[in-house]
Amino acid sequence: MSTLLSFPLSVLGIHLSQSYLAGTPESTFRVSTSVLVVLGGIAFLAYRLHGSSHRRFQLQCALDAEIAVAQELDQLMRQGAITFHDFPAEQFNIDHVVETRGGVFAVETKSRLKPDRGGGAEDAKVIFDGHALLFPGWHDTTTLEQARRQAVWLGRWLSRAVGSPVEVRPVVALPGWYVERQAKSDVRVINGREAKSLLSGWRGDLLSDETITRIAHQLEERCRNVEPVQFGRARKIGRLVPGRA
Repeated sequence: MSTLLSFPLSVLGIHLSQSYLAGTPESTFRVSTSVLVVLGGIAFLAYRLHGSSHRRFQLQCALDAEIAVAQELDQLMRQGAITFHDFPAEQFNIDHVVETRGGVFAVETKSRLKPDRGGGAEDAKVIFDGHALLFPGWHDTTTLEQARRQAVWLGRWLSRAVGSPVEVRPVVALPGWYVERQAKSDVRVINGREAKSLLSGWRGDLLSDETITRIAHQLEERCRNVEPVQFGRARKIGRLVPGRA
């Protein structure tokens, strides 16, 4: 935005400097060139600004979706669940990890805007046929594959860390959508308000107290890796200022 506002003034300054300081005579060619440069620069910067604004809107929607799902998952802690958000993996993050009596779940959250086609509830419905997510007007399979890959990675890592096999179930969360499930799948697709379904086992299997504690310890050790900024700053100041701890 700042470049868009200052660019025409910069071109004008260069043009006037050449005219009055360098003594370059005015001509139709020079004026036309300056005008074209200004118009081209404005068009290019406006295009970049529009793209940045659209990207910012997408990121804001994604953040809103993450927060909405996180708030729903946090409600499960009242019933004994353990939740972690933005879980660090190898060169990627898992949006949410939930451990309940029913097992360990890797939750991938997706923000998808609903079309306004005048279809009412139909515009807010996604159909899951076991192989793809069928949104109004398009379908998505990559999200399901991403959720599976993340669950496989987390299962392998937990199995090594705990010392016994740990199965992680993939989950896709689509906040704001009504999910119509037409077939069974290894991936559970929910909207935000269906988070309580994770309290039950995938096939009725339940984890023991010992297993839950061991898994939670490993998740805790890996997920809590951020030191508060102010604490680190205060500790640094304490080392620099005599008599301050």
